[in-house]
Amino acid sequence: MQSGHPAGSPLMGLLLLAGIVLCLTSPKKLQTLGRMAAAFVLTALLIMIPTSIARRGDPQMWGEMAAEIGVLIAVVAGWWHIRSLKRAAQRKPEPPPPPIA
Repeated sequence: MQSGHPAGSPLMGLLLLAGIVLCLTSPKKLQTLGRMAAAFVLTALLIMIPTSIARRGDPQMWGEMAAEIGVLIAVVAGWWHIRSLKRAAQRKPEPPPPPIA
């Protein structure tokens, strides 16, 4: 007989660890965390709402799947944001044009 909450998947643990590392290494931590949270919520809602309307399958399974996919998308969004920040920092601003005399 099982008691308590079922153990999480190893993939979920790795994704959560990757998300924490991304947030800690980001130059703009709050902005990265905000984008990751938005990506997670939107992805989870896009999975859970249609399945609850259709009332198909096991709701607990759909919830767990939505959470795993949501965390995956959140990690990808955080990585993408940090990558774009690093690319923007590498670009050198163009010098202003000379004044017209």
